[in-house]
Amino acid sequence: MASSRMKLARPRPSWAWQDDSACRGEDLVLFFGPDGERQPERDVRERKAKAVCSQCPVRAACLDYALSRNEKTGLWGGLSEDERASERRRRMRRGASLAEVSVLPGFKRCRACRETKSVKEFSRNAKHFDGLSMRCRACIQKSRKPTWARSDEQELEAS
Repeated sequence: MASSRMKLARPRPSWAWQDDSACRGEDLVLFFGPDGERQPERDVRERKAKAVCSQCPVRAACLDYALSRNEKTGLWGGLSEDERASERRRRMRRGASLAEVSVLPGFKRCRACRETKSVKEFSRNAKHFDGLSMRCRACIQKSRKPTWARSDEQELEAS
């Protein structure tokens, strides 16, 4: 009797997000680069590709796909190979699944209140991979209240 190996099947990816991608119709060389590319040319190419990604409505879905499939080459979700490796390690430390289902395009989860909100409710922040703040405007506004105002609210809540 021949032994057969069971192959673990990954869930089939949904490609629907690609229909709305900003890179649709762009030259693939912009995102994957030619063989033998030198570092200065690569830096310029990646900057141009990241500019396209920064305007993409499905950037999070693209990045989640690349992380879940362990894509080794190219620029996916606005991150290069090394940046994706760092993001993968960060998610593993955090305990998040690499196949973590992202929020629908156009929405984001606030890290402070944990609510899913429209991206219009988040401030721009170029330091973050998606170009948006990690907290919604309402949570940022709450944290900016003067100390005396916060202590007055706490006294009212306590009484």
